Amino acid sequence: MLISSVLNMATLEPHEDNDLPTTLFLPTFAAIAQQHGKHGRKSLRTVLREAEDYASRDYPWLLARGHRLTESERLEAATRLAELTGLTADYLLRADLRLEPSHFYAELLRSEGRTVGRLDGRFTGWLHDGAAEVFDADPSADAIIGPYSAGINHYLRAELGYANDLPYEVLTGKVEPWSYREFENRSVTVTRLLARAMRANPHLKVHVALGYHDGATPYFAAEYGLAHLPIPPELRGNIESAYYPAGHMMYVHEPSRLQQSADLADFVRRASNQPPPAEPARRPAGPGGAAAGRSQ
Repeated sequence: MLISSVLNMATLEPHEDNDLPTTLFLPTFAAIAQQHGKHGRKSLRTVLREAEDYASRDYPWLLARGHRLTESERLEAATRLAELTGLTADYLLRADLRLEPSHFYAELLRSEGRTVGRLDGRFTGWLHDGAAEVFDADPSADAIIGPYSAGINHYLRAELGYANDLPYEVLTGKVEPWSYREFENRSVTVTRLLARAMRANPHLKVHVALGYHDGATPYFAAEYGLAHLPIPPELRGNIESAYYPAGHMMYVHEPSRLQQSADLADFVRRASNQPPPAEPARRPAGPGGAAAGRSQ
């Protein structure tokens, strides 16, 4: 089970030699823009469909053209990107039609003096500087880091009875001293490792959970990685994806948490060939005509 995963870091880190993440982030930017009222009455599904279509076809071609684009083509592209992302065509022209994620989070609600979250674009916070290129803190992280820290410390010490004076590190330098030495001069990727495991064990099932408002590991980038797994066609049905209208930790959104809990339990049952849970026994209808049984 993969939750808000990244299989290939080349899909996440845009730079002058890699436009792939620029296209793969676009549907997430559109979803965040829709969340904050930049798409009028359009549904999230409609917005995502339009952004995915543009990110799959027109956008890669435009970026590949570089300075070979005519002025009219550049203006048309900036106008369309503005419609999808909620930014202005002028800003997109100055950005050379390329949206860098940390700039987007600061730019979308700049006129209100606010920024949107990276881990979860539904969250907003105050910009520390009205002219800042990027935020100084992720408002979605600020909203959850305190409750998460309190929750894990209570669980470890009060419920599990684990006695230790060491602090619980969440996301600090002590947690992230990752080494990428085996990936020198290329992007870190585990796509071939996953594909190798699936080829070795054709019974292996993979469940991928994705949040539409996840600006850390965008859902469209995960889809790209899954679509490029070197596995035979008969194994592709072993992969399933579940989508939620929330962010990187989709379970902070209560409806998504409940749905994900049910989805993961169902996946475990199906992947292990377990029968579905029996329906609870229902009592005869009471005086008001409604059955008085418990529902799950």
